[in-house]
Amino acid sequence: MKFLKLFLNSILALSVIPSLAQQSSTQTGKLHGHVTNYTGQPMGSGIISLATDGITPTYSFPIDTNGNYAGEAPAGTYTLLYRMPDTPLGQWIDQIHNIVITAGGDLEQNDDMSRADFMNDLPDETKKELEDLKKHNAAAQDEGKLIKEINDDLQQSAQDLKDADNSRQSAIKELGKAAEPPAIDAKAASIRTAKCARVESLMQKDLQILKDSGLAADETPLLENLGRSQIGLKKYDDAERAYKRILELQTSGASPHPAVQAIANAGLGEIYARTGKTSEAVTAFDTAVQLDPANAVFYLKTEALVFLQAGNAEAQVAAADKAIAADAKDPLPWYIKANGEFKKAGIDPASKHYDLPEDCADAYRKYLTLAPNGPYVPEAQTALHRAERTASAGTK
Repeated sequence: MKFLKLFLNSILALSVIPSLAQQSSTQTGKLHGHVTNYTGQPMGSGIISLATDGITPTYSFPIDTNGNYAGEAPAGTYTLLYRMPDTPLGQWIDQIHNIVITAGGDLEQNDDMSRADFMNDLPDETKKELEDLKKHNAAAQDEGKLIKEINDDLQQSAQDLKDADNSRQSAIKELGKAAEPPAIDAKAASIRTAKCARVESLMQKDLQILKDSGLAADETPLLENLGRSQIGLKKYDDAERAYKRILELQTSGASPHPAVQAIANAGLGEIYARTGKTSEAVTAFDTAVQLDPANAVFYLKTEALVFLQAGNAEAQVAAADKAIAADAKDPLPWYIKANGEFKKAGIDPASKHYDLPEDCADAYRKYLTLAPNGPYVPEAQTALHRAERTASAGTK
């Protein structure tokens, strides 16, 4: 008879025990195999026994945590029994007849409890319970595959967004430093667009997967990457919806995360800065700083840099001043401030001499002090040199 209750319990908990008996003979053969339950999963423990009378265990071998067993017994024909440590004598969970051990041989005998003769012999009620559990396990496996797919896409998107940020360096490397600036700009734009387009596609696909499957997963990382990619593609309305969705989820959630809200507000700030909504942008970045003061310098520098890229000189200077107040030893805000002041400087169209405001010259000098080998050193040195020429000409 089959001990079905113990079989069902074995799916939930198994324990390893030593072999019950080992006997040696000069005419022995080896036996090994793998034990799996009806779903194809390995049984993590239990006992494989050989019975000469079909019922009573004579030679027994423990099953390891991977579902494997091995042993040795005298040559002969046996019945293989699968039992648990607490299975009473005379009872078993599974039984396979006509197991032939040959002298000097090594028989592979697996015990697959998903085979038809085992399943068909179960009571109808047990069959239904097992079928329901099998469906549940299959659904769990499908969910695991979906989660892995989404995580793989997030890793790919992180790399693509990084590549998009470094698109200009990649363009210079590909075309060479001697390439004309318009060619470099065009190549960088092509790289950035391709990378951001792939991120947008992956994140839209994964968000649809979450919606269709009903997976209880956090949408925030997907929405954040989606928003960043859409900013890179200049799809500002779409990006705004992505970041606002993050804030909606944070507001409705039981445990909102200020750092996540800060990221979303900074994303909105960039969108507003690039679309000419200066006051809204400043408010959004200020909110990000308030929500995540530990990263205030990062958000303030980002604000200044975005305004620089948007060509808003007045706003970039104001943002740079805030970043300098937060960390005066960081060279980038000094450069952004100088660049913004420079845009407001008077330039003689004929002589190309600069009439730099004192704040501009001081900011360039500070940048050169803090970053003597920085990427903007040539620009700073040129501006100061031409300003000095202007000053010298004025004293003659």
